[in-house]
Amino acid sequence: MAATPFISIQRPSNLDGYNRNLSYAEQPTNIPKTFLDAMEVREEVFVREQSVPLHNEFDSDDARAVHWVIYASINTMTEAQKTDDKGNILQRQKSVTTTQPIGTIRLVPFPHPPHPEPGSSYAADALETNPDADPSDPPFIVDRATTFHDGKEPYVKLGRIAVLKEFRRSGISKILVNAAMAWARENPAFFNPSIATMGMDKMGASGTDEIPIWKGLVCVHAQVQVIKVWGKWGFELDEGMGTWFEEGIEHVGMFQRMDISLTAKV
Repeated sequence: MAATPFISIQRPSNLDGYNRNLSYAEQPTNIPKTFLDAMEVREEVFVREQSVPLHNEFDSDDARAVHWVIYASINTMTEAQKTDDKGNILQRQKSVTTTQPIGTIRLVPFPHPPHPEPGSSYAADALETNPDADPSDPPFIVDRATTFHDGKEPYVKLGRIAVLKEFRRSGISKILVNAAMAWARENPAFFNPSIATMGMDKMGASGTDEIPIWKGLVCVHAQVQVIKVWGKWGFELDEGMGTWFEEGIEHVGMFQRMDISLTAKV
């Protein structure tokens, strides 16, 4: 079996009708295939392996996030070559090539819910645990300051990275992280809110100089067991964020500041 990876991107999309209580294979036909492929991987890794409840895996950030899915073109032998006693080929080997999603990652634009409180525990998206919040329209807030975040600067959040077990330790995670970070670096203005769409009041800005603009700060909520891996990718542990539990798994906050070009394409 040979596997050749390639990657696809899914920009923010209409996910209306997605039923969080059903598997990716049971969703309505209007849901983009690339997103369904991302959910296929996430269900295998988070739901089956890590016992995250299915209805918690899809959250309010999915529709506004940018997703990447990495695939493998897998060639599988279906019939072996057959020869006679003299070595003459009676039947040539037959094989079939299939395309399989093997890894995924997402990048969520700001704004975000407040940083988790140290020692707290979340069983669902933080916004969805607040009955007064609108999950599709997160508020611009002043957050508590941490080691690498002043509580005010907009940041994007990288997460939901997942790779199928049989494809781990082969550099797939690094490819996904690099793809997402490179795209963000080339498209920094993509994350900035539209004044025409949102209005100044909704952004908490009294003048154009207060409009939130992304300046390259990236956050991850990392599982404790992969702190060193994220460290290799340039992320630093934010001691001020403390530790907390998401779906019973201990997490920490980590940040990286990217150099971004103001003249990059939108």
